Amino acid sequence: MWNTLRNMFEISPGVRWFVITEALLGIGTGMFQLVLNLHLIDMRLDEKQIGELTSVGALLMGLVSIPAGLLAGWAGRKKLLVIGVVLIGLSYMGFGLGHSIPVFYAAQIVLTIGTTLLVTSEIQLLYYYSRSQKEEIRAFSLYFAIFTLFVGVGTLLGGFMPKWLEGGTTIYQWTLYAAAGMMVTGGVLRGMLLPPEMKLGAEQQPGTVLHPDLQPDPGFIKNPEVQRNKRKMPGRAVWVLSLFTLLGGMAFGFTGPYMNMIVKFGFNWADTTVSLVLTGAGLFSFVGSMLMPILLERHGISKSFHYVYLTNIVLTVLLFMTFPPFLFGALILLRSGSFTLLTNMSDSQAMSCISQGERNLFAGMRTVFRSIGTAIASYATGIMLASKHYTLPFLFTAAIILVGYAFFLIWIRPLFLAQAKETRPYLA
Repeated sequence: MWNTLRNMFEISPGVRWFVITEALLGIGTGMFQLVLNLHLIDMRLDEKQIGELTSVGALLMGLVSIPAGLLAGWAGRKKLLVIGVVLIGLSYMGFGLGHSIPVFYAAQIVLTIGTTLLVTSEIQLLYYYSRSQKEEIRAFSLYFAIFTLFVGVGTLLGGFMPKWLEGGTTIYQWTLYAAAGMMVTGGVLRGMLLPPEMKLGAEQQPGTVLHPDLQPDPGFIKNPEVQRNKRKMPGRAVWVLSLFTLLGGMAFGFTGPYMNMIVKFGFNWADTTVSLVLTGAGLFSFVGSMLMPILLERHGISKSFHYVYLTNIVLTVLLFMTFPPFLFGALILLRSGSFTLLTNMSDSQAMSCISQGERNLFAGMRTVFRSIGTAIASYATGIMLASKHYTLPFLFTAAIILVGYAFFLIWIRPLFLAQAKETRPYLA
């Protein structure tokens, strides 16, 4: 276990800068996620309107994801990543400046475009900087662990900064501006520090000299999955894995965008208490991210997914039931870690199953399907919260995770096991 943890930090320079700059993005995201819904409530939007705003953003993301994924192959993933992060920061500022619903929708559109550019380029770029498939898994785990850890830091700051900074329209306004500053700074630093990216396939050309930070493991480059030519149409694995992400998007959408409202209004907690609970959830997510490679390398794919799926189903059903606030908070922490573990395992294994030539297309399709699932679930939860049913979304989440588990057993597990036997026998 300790050897695995130590080896996780033996990463290429490109991955290292990726992970370091992720801290700023995590802080900005944590501050924004905590205060946005509360800011909108204070701006006289109700829960149903917030649900509509969230679902529209998710649907728009689905519309632009495939073009963004194809654009990444033409313009370069690093450029799209930097532009996306800066747009996210500008959208945060737009929410702070806004006084009306049309302005909030405009900010949501900018946020959606920025997020789409980010999510359709970041994992492929991270894997591009990795020198082997084993480093891909460890890099993904470390990157997401740092993100969730600093989301917790941002969430904690988001609970106290409104009292320190206050604002003009609501007490959350200047906290939104601070979050915007974090994102823009993170985007600029990534543009300056990340190694340059070669166009896909350039490393195959005679006489091409790669940047010294990007010299891959020869066995990795010779892998037939890496050598496969780009397809014009997505293969069967891309379609199956995209449907899998639709279920994951629904599992997130029922509670993820509303966790601050659920714990605040469901138990009448103060903002600082909400931030402390969600900060703890971020810390548990960090632990879940760090455990991913250890769990996979020790128990393999089948057992690991089996344990994590069952844990998520049980914890999510328990959150639907009525418990004292302190016990509910403890379950939130445990469920955050286990859900992050499930999401990271699914995403990392799915991307590893896809050839280099199809990864940009898969990133776009994955985002489309995830956005559709998130939009449906977010809209439904907005209606539930407007009716003051603050724990009912957890029941729907548990049901969709159960469906996802069945889908995994029938269609996804064979893909993961076949890919592992070919390239990573220690996971099969």
